[in-house]
Amino acid sequence: MRPPASLAARLALLFSIAAAVVFSTAAWFIEQSVERHFEEQDLDLMQGKLDLTRHALGRLKSAEDLAQLAGRMADALVGHHGLELSIQRGNGEQVFSTLHHGTMPAFPIEAGKTLLHTWKMDDMPMRGFSALASTAIPGEAPMRVTLSVDVMHHEQFLRAFHRSLFWVIGLSVLAVAVLGRLIAQRSLQPIQDVARTASQISASHLNERLKLERVPRELHDLAEQFNAMLARLQEAFVRLSDFSSDLAHELRTPISNLTTQTQVSLSRVRSPDEYREVLFSNLEEFERLSRMVSDMLYLAKADNGLLVPQWEAVALDAEVDALIEFFEPVASERGLRLQRSGAATVRADHLMLRRALANLLSNAVRHAAAGSRVEIGIAVTDGAASVAVTNRGPTIPEVHLPRLFDRFYRVDPARTRSSDGAGLGLAITRSIVVAHGGDISVVSSDAGTTFQIRVPVGGIASEPPNT
Repeated sequence: MRPPASLAARLALLFSIAAAVVFSTAAWFIEQSVERHFEEQDLDLMQGKLDLTRHALGRLKSAEDLAQLAGRMADALVGHHGLELSIQRGNGEQVFSTLHHGTMPAFPIEAGKTLLHTWKMDDMPMRGFSALASTAIPGEAPMRVTLSVDVMHHEQFLRAFHRSLFWVIGLSVLAVAVLGRLIAQRSLQPIQDVARTASQISASHLNERLKLERVPRELHDLAEQFNAMLARLQEAFVRLSDFSSDLAHELRTPISNLTTQTQVSLSRVRSPDEYREVLFSNLEEFERLSRMVSDMLYLAKADNGLLVPQWEAVALDAEVDALIEFFEPVASERGLRLQRSGAATVRADHLMLRRALANLLSNAVRHAAAGSRVEIGIAVTDGAASVAVTNRGPTIPEVHLPRLFDRFYRVDPARTRSSDGAGLGLAITRSIVVAHGGDISVVSSDAGTTFQIRVPVGGIASEPPNT
C-alpha cells in the first residue's frame, strides 16, 4: 500500500490548483479584453470610413455624380490595406466595390445599432457590417454600404498571446507549487519540532519541552498541551520509579529477615521449641508481606477505578466512637485522650469509610506526643460532611505535606518500617475518599497536625438509586 502524501505536498498541490484556476480566469478576462479592444479598433476604423462614404453619397445629386463616385472612393481608400468597401443601390446594383472578384455578404441592418459579423473570404478572416446611406439624387433609395476589415493579424496576435499565456501560466503554477511546498515545509516546522522532541523522549530524557516562543499562534495550544502531557509523563515516571524503589526496599526487609532467621536456624541442630520460635517469627514477616500485597492490590484497584462503594447510611459519630473504643487501650498506654465532637450521617460504603477513619486515627495516635489529646471533629458544611483528626506532635515541614499521600512516603526515612507499617495507609485513605467523590487535606503547625476528609452527604452522582 502506497503511503499517503505528505501534508506539505498536499498543500503545494492545493496551492497549484488554486493558482491555476486564478491565473486561467485572469487570462480569460485578459483575452476577452484584448478581443473587445480589437473589435472596437476595427469598428472605429470602419465607422470612420462609413462616415466618409455617407458624406460622399450625400453630395451626389445626379446620375453623372454617381458615375464619378468610384474614382472618388478609390482615392479616399488609398493606404487602407485590408479594408474592403461595397456600395449597392436599393435594387442590388453594385455601385462600388474594392473587391476584385466576388461580393461581400449583405448583413442584416438594424436601426440604431451596428451589428458586427465575422466570416471568411478566401480563407481570410474578416469582420464587418452593413449600413444604409442616403443620396441627394431625386427618387434614389438609400444605398447599402458594407464595410469589412481583414482580422488575420488580430488572430495571429491572439494565437501568439495564447501561447505566451500558456507558458506563463504553466511556469507560474510550477513556481507556486515549488514555493508553496517550501512555504508549507517552513510553516509546518513546529510540527516537525514536536515529532523531533517526541523522538528524543526516553526514560532519561523526560525533561524535553517545546519552546513556545517559536511556535505559531495557531499551534500554541497544541504545543502547550504537548508540554503539559510531557510534564505529566515525567511526573508519573518519577512516581513510578520512586514506587518501584520503595517497593523493593519494603520487600527487602522482611525477605532479609526471613532469609537470615532461616539460615541461623539451619546453622546447627536446635530443639523443637527453638524451631517453633523461628516459625512464629517467620509467620509475622509473612503476615506483614501479605498485608503489603493486599494493600498494593487495593491501591491498584483504586487506580483503575474498580473501587465501587456499596452505598448505605453511615453515622460518622458512631463509627468514630467505635474506633475510639478500639484504640483506647493503645492510647491509654501513652497517656493519650481521644475526644470526639459533632455528628453527621452520610451515604457511603461502611467498611471503606471505617478503614479510612481507622488509618487517620491510627496515624494520629502513633505520632501524638505522650500525655496529649487527639481530637476528632465532625461537621457538615455546604452539603459535605468533614472529619478532622488533630494531634499534638512533631510539626511536619511544609515541603513534605504535598507528598504525604504518596505510597511508601515517610517524612523521616530513618524510622523503622517494622513499627510504622509499610507507608500505604494515607495513600489508601485518599483512594477511599476519592472513590466517595470527596477530598483529603493536611495542615501542620505548632498547634498540631490536622488531617481532614470531606465527602458529600448524599453520595456522588454515579451512585445507583435506592430500590
